[in-house]
Amino acid sequence: MTRFFGLGWQTFMAFLSSAFAKEAVLGVLNAAFVGQSSLLEATFFSKTAVQDNAALAVNMIQTISRPEALAFLFACTFNVPCVMALSTTYRESHSLKWTARVALFYIGGALILSCIVYHVASLFF
Repeated sequence: MTRFFGLGWQTFMAFLSSAFAKEAVLGVLNAAFVGQSSLLEATFFSKTAVQDNAALAVNMIQTISRPEALAFLFACTFNVPCVMALSTTYRESHSLKWTARVALFYIGGALILSCIVYHVASLFF
């Protein structure tokens, strides 16, 4: 299902985590590609950060195609800024319906853009 939008399961999980905080993307990608035992360990308690970064780069280059990487960049860039931005929208609008519309607009727009970018980039790469 996620391949239609140009994202594999690893990059789609990182896309979902970017809604909570953009910084979480690196931890999710590290956990998915390097295979740490937990996301928390991969993000905060890794004693061999340089080796993990090198392993992450090698694994991602072997697994992710150029069109998928470009689609992932567009998806994360145009995704919901963060959950705190949505909570601020709710506090200012006092409407759960409006906040849900804003969130769906961001997520839908990001996935549509990533789909277009992936399929166009697939023609050239």
